[in-house]
Amino acid sequence: MDKAATDVREYNLDPDSELRFEVEFAATATVKLLNGTAEIFGVELAPGNAYHFSGKKIAVFTWHGCSIELSGECSVEYTANETPMDSYLNLHLALEQMRVIASQQGENGPRVLILGPHDVGKTSLCKILLNYALRQGRRPVHVSLDCSEGSFTMPGTITATSINNIIDVEEGFGSTATTAASMGSTIMPLAYYYGYQNPAENLPLYKLLISKLAQGVKARSAIDDEARVGGQIIDTTGLIDQVGYDIIQHAIAQFSVNVVVVLGHERLYSDMTRILRDKPEISVVKVAKSGGVVERDQQFRTQLQRSKIQEYFYGTAKYELSPYSTLTNFSDVSIWRVGESSLAPTSALPIGMDRQMSETQLVKIDNADILLHSILAVLNADEKDTETTALESNVAGFIYISDVDDGKQKLTVLSPAPGKLLKKHLLMGSFKWMET
Repeated sequence: MDKAATDVREYNLDPDSELRFEVEFAATATVKLLNGTAEIFGVELAPGNAYHFSGKKIAVFTWHGCSIELSGECSVEYTANETPMDSYLNLHLALEQMRVIASQQGENGPRVLILGPHDVGKTSLCKILLNYALRQGRRPVHVSLDCSEGSFTMPGTITATSINNIIDVEEGFGSTATTAASMGSTIMPLAYYYGYQNPAENLPLYKLLISKLAQGVKARSAIDDEARVGGQIIDTTGLIDQVGYDIIQHAIAQFSVNVVVVLGHERLYSDMTRILRDKPEISVVKVAKSGGVVERDQQFRTQLQRSKIQEYFYGTAKYELSPYSTLTNFSDVSIWRVGESSLAPTSALPIGMDRQMSETQLVKIDNADILLHSILAVLNADEKDTETTALESNVAGFIYISDVDDGKQKLTVLSPAPGKLLKKHLLMGSFKWMET
């Protein structure tokens, strides 16, 4: 049904079927498992427990049949008997067999790269594979190269997160590190701030940060047997043009990927098979996308980004946070930008310096006015570190510039932590946010 419905509805699902529904950001829907067994993205539902969703597109799947109670306002809701869950389970079982062999032989577990165009279900498949691995007692690393939304932190960021607990049913990857901390979770993503929605805006910088992220993941796997055996599930951006293919091949090399999963795109699968034909150590697998996958418009994406930023500072309705507002002298911090928009034209570059070198150089911001309503990454760099070192530093956290006093050269900073900033190097991207 396409019209909004607010009454309580009961659905009796047959085995291997699912209930699909969509909820707008301004609405809330509640799901309750009455009997039988069911799961959402690989997470089992507790019978009788109420799960609340807002601004989500959800599929409740059952292997053996169940009864589901749905209430609240949904923009779309329907049941489906054709799902790709059998193929997703078979993929998980194949990956689990690789983990068993890796554990026995002291080798690395599967490094899985999930590919496909935008809005094909890549992130949903990542959640399913991660949760199935967790249910087997594994501790995989989730790598998100999708800088448009952010997984456990801000949009514009690429992350690697060691998953130790089943992903929250209601939040999914929605719980930022600050909210997760309030829930008692130990989620601590390794994050690098790219600062843009699209990798094509500064491809050299994006690839540089992928390399740094891969180094961190490999270092973790070298000292943590559970992370080594669990392997990595790598989510990607959805670009399948020339830039996207460049990024894919770079990620395969940096993360030593040995399983490429192509989701719902015949040509991409054919191209990957051709490109990787001389690398027999890499398996290329094709799986079907879910019929419940829908394209998200730019308005929905923008709302999703704003909600992620809001949650980072203020938490959710379930886990509220109280950020701290402090005054900081502009002279006490070093604020940088990187990218085409902050650089001189090619004709003004020094002789012998090309644009690619400039695209991975920091430019200091001297005008405080442009910082108003900006999200700044606090870099894990010491005050004495050079510009190059600062650029390649991971992120300690994020702050928001709520006000700028140009005359007094002071910034009003919103931060999830009290006190003055412990790090002086701050990185500005393209993301702006109006506090509401």
